[in-house]
Amino acid sequence: MITLDSIKIENFRGFDSLEIKGLSKINLFVGKNNSGKTSILESIFLLLGMSNPILPSNVNKIRGLGIGTQLGLSKQLKYLFHNLNLNNKPSFHSKFSDTSERKLELEVKFKHNEFSNENSSISVPEINGIELNFEIKKKQVPKKSFKSSLIFENDDKVIAPSIPKNYIENLYATFIPADVKDNNNALLRYSEIIKRKGGDSILKAIQVFDDNIISIQPLNDGIYFNVKNIEELIVSNVMGDGIRRFLTIITAVTEKQDAFVCIDEIENGLHYSAYKLLWKNLLSFIDQNDVQLFIATHNIETLGSLKSVLEETDFENMQDFAKVFTVAKTEKVGFQVYKYSFKEFQTAIDNDIEIRK
Repeated sequence: MITLDSIKIENFRGFDSLEIKGLSKINLFVGKNNSGKTSILESIFLLLGMSNPILPSNVNKIRGLGIGTQLGLSKQLKYLFHNLNLNNKPSFHSKFSDTSERKLELEVKFKHNEFSNENSSISVPEINGIELNFEIKKKQVPKKSFKSSLIFENDDKVIAPSIPKNYIENLYATFIPADVKDNNNALLRYSEIIKRKGGDSILKAIQVFDDNIISIQPLNDGIYFNVKNIEELIVSNVMGDGIRRFLTIITAVTEKQDAFVCIDEIENGLHYSAYKLLWKNLLSFIDQNDVQLFIATHNIETLGSLKSVLEETDFENMQDFAKVFTVAKTEKVGFQVYKYSFKEFQTAIDNDIEIRK
């Protein structure tokens, strides 16, 4: 598959500039709270879906922006910009394993409201949309530039997005947020997997997690479980955070071949005893489906369980695919990323060397 090799992020959220090189098939981002791990995942997600003008608002929605406030969709857009300065246009530049390159730049759109009285009138600019300027360059092919946009009406109502007809996105990416409140996306993914007759692999993984589960049923209103000694099907929402989280992640890496999956705070909702089981299934599925993983975590048990699984005979051939990146804000040069190979983070964990800060 084509994999993402590097990404440069500028003027996005807390980052003025950050470059990450040497990405592999399994990439873990660690660091202190508020070090920007989630922003890295968002950057990758935006770049991989760079023609979709709805994504910038979606990543804000995932963050919970606007909940409990008077911030409408258009006003939330400024939180994508470094220091909330709309002159700091967020940009993302990436290189891939096939030598192709992508670049995306975000720019807000304004409307002008006229206010007047007996003596004067003024025009006040107001954010009413966003424009995505993006380009792609492939080997021995001239660079091509495109533009898509999204306009809001009355701050919250989305007017039909404008997407270039001469551009077709050939990459597929999924973003799994830290807090998964419902399983609607997992339902859609599992339904697609069932159509391809791939449901058995998901069921077997879930049964190792909980051997009381007999089968999984995707219905119109959600995913249901057939559980031993219970007469009715049980909706997934009452099965506990752990099994919902497990199902959400596993369906994401099984849904498509040659896909990219971003997972924020992968350990959320899971008991530490389930970490190894999750990693074994993740490694098996990404190997079968050629999926590139980008994962944020601050949990040392998560790193330790990955190390242990990769040391097992069945998975040691995947050691070279695993990289850990520590995200840190330095006093002199701002945000920096420090890369660890499997051998390096294996040594660090074995010797209780802290690599998360």
